Amino acid sequence: MRLFPVITLVLLWTHANAQAAPPCAVSEDSIFHEVRICGKSREGSLRKSDLTVGGFAIGGSTLEDVSKRFPGSQKFRLSKAMEGGTGICVQNERGEAVVFSSGDLEQPRVMDSIYMARAETFEKQGAKCVKVASFSGGASTESGIRLGMEKGRVLALLRIPKSKLARFQVDYTTSPDKAPWVTEKSRPKGSAQGWTAMSGAYGGFRNGRLRWVVLYGGVSG
Repeated sequence: MRLFPVITLVLLWTHANAQAAPPCAVSEDSIFHEVRICGKSREGSLRKSDLTVGGFAIGGSTLEDVSKRFPGSQKFRLSKAMEGGTGICVQNERGEAVVFSSGDLEQPRVMDSIYMARAETFEKQGAKCVKVASFSGGASTESGIRLGMEKGRVLALLRIPKSKLARFQVDYTTSPDKAPWVTEKSRPKGSAQGWTAMSGAYGGFRNGRLRWVVLYGGVSG
């Protein structure tokens, strides 16, 4: 089963383990904490362009690809958990940072999540964000989701109804064959029957603009 660094999908839930559950949401100050999906997932998938930053795509690129592009970057553990993900953090001259992460225990480590926030947000939580002279597109997805973007535009790109809340979450589920971001690297081995492709995003706003966001995609069965 492919592991998720920040998302634990709870398919069966009982009172016995309710007390040990991770929270339904994280904040900017706990961005690497494990979170479970509490709301109802939508049928469908995020687009591949929503899950691609700086040319690196969830489900297709690996942490080794990121290391080769940015010499001097360092891998770090997102959390102290035994199955905690591994990440690489880079930042531009404006302090906008991106963490590329994988919870895959196999090699090469296929990316299954991307974080975008101010560098200090990540560094306070243990990341070492190397400054890079050139970072294609900066802290922005290929579809145009970027730090500082107006709230209404972010929600529109993610197909989320308007909300007065300062944070958001959207989760999609579909079959691996219908998820445009699923590649041979992330596709389940053998028959895909019974497997589910999950993708989504969650984050928060400050003064009506995107302050931080986490994008994820993975396959489970």
